[in-house]
Amino acid sequence: MNQERSIQSTMKTLREHLKETFNENIVAHDMAHLDRVLDNAFDICVTERGADKFVVGIAALLHDFHRVLERNAGHYVAPEEAEPPLRRILETVACVSADDIDRICEAINFTEYYRCAGDDIDALAPTLEARIVRDADMLDALGAVGIARAFMFGGHLGEPMWVETGEDSVGRAFVHGKTSSVVHHFHEKLFRLEAEMLTARGKALARERTVYMKRFVDQLMTELRPSPRR
Repeated sequence: MNQERSIQSTMKTLREHLKETFNENIVAHDMAHLDRVLDNAFDICVTERGADKFVVGIAALLHDFHRVLERNAGHYVAPEEAEPPLRRILETVACVSADDIDRICEAINFTEYYRCAGDDIDALAPTLEARIVRDADMLDALGAVGIARAFMFGGHLGEPMWVETGEDSVGRAFVHGKTSSVVHHFHEKLFRLEAEMLTARGKALARERTVYMKRFVDQLMTELRPSPRR
């Protein structure tokens, strides 16, 4: 019970500090996204015994802090680049211990590594908490909410809905940043996230959401490629 109160108290403090920063200007990575990832993470914790919920909860709430730097820089920024200011917030605002800060930052940094981008996930030897937070974040990129976020963020980056490129996009590696079109992003990353999951609960939920997402994209492509006119 004491740990639960500590988690809730620290998260409340952090949310108050972050809510103005993570507004609608952090497109598709706003406070609502952070809250959904937090819910996903605690859902996964139920079946992943032994996870430190304090580390999981704080890391889930802060996992997109690098998006603040990204908005100011105008290009992709890795979580590691945001670690110095993030550590200051954890120390001064949330009064988190040095050991927990290290574990929280480790979990946050792991969220941006993907096999589909060529990263050696196994060599990174992620902690249980890091696996949970990463799965929780990826789940919010899948299903109906994933579809909505993909088009929101694609529009923000100026990506077209779909363009014929004359190449096989499905086999191309995922690269952070702008891609050829939003539909390309589905093939390069989103459809591959199910295979990236590292927890049993994450895998089960990702499977359901991916099936829904693929049906949507199939229908979208049918409508984007109408039959030739007679």
